[in-house]
Parts: sequence; structure tokens; C-alpha cells
Amino acid sequence: MKQNELINYLEENSGSYDFRPGIVEGREGLFVYNRRFETCTHFSHDAINENSLNALLSQTVKGKDVDHITRITGYFTRVSSWNKGKRGELHDRYRSSIN
Repeated sequence: MKQNELINYLEENSGSYDFRPGIVEGREGLFVYNRRFETCTHFSHDAINENSLNALLSQTVKGKDVDHITRITGYFTRVSSWNKGKRGELHDRYRSSIN
């Protein structure tokens, strides 16, 4: 991938990403901000040229794109499909152990 291709994609998706040129440890490149996951990732020019767009964008997630599941009354369900109130109930729960 060429740097111009990455920049064009980021500009077309400016609601999801922002970018700035920058240097880390002497390597010039781009800082890419992922707005959804609130992460910042630096890509050197070499990394941009050696990797695909999907490979680069997957690195901006930094492990935050996780779908949690929970077991309630004997079945599993995805927490991402719950409404705000149900997620609040989950947050208020706590584990107890019987010794």
C-alpha cells in the first residue's frame, strides 16, 4: 500500500479516523487516531508500504473491539445487543463466592 492510498481512505472516513504526520524513535510516519475506540497508533512509512489497508486499520483497534458475552439463567447472550438499562444492570452486578 502507498501512503497516499492510506491518506485518501482516512480522509474519506474522517468521521472515524484522523491523522497527523509524526516521528517516533526517529521514524517518520503517520499518527492515526481511531475515533470509535479512542486510540492513537503510529505507522512508519515502511509499515505503510509493507502492509495492506486492512492490516493497518486493524492495528488501530488495540484490542478494544471485543464482544462480551454473559450467561444468565442458563443461556449465553451478547452484551452488545442489550439496551442501555440492561447494560446498567450488568454493571451493578457483582460476584460472590460461597465458601
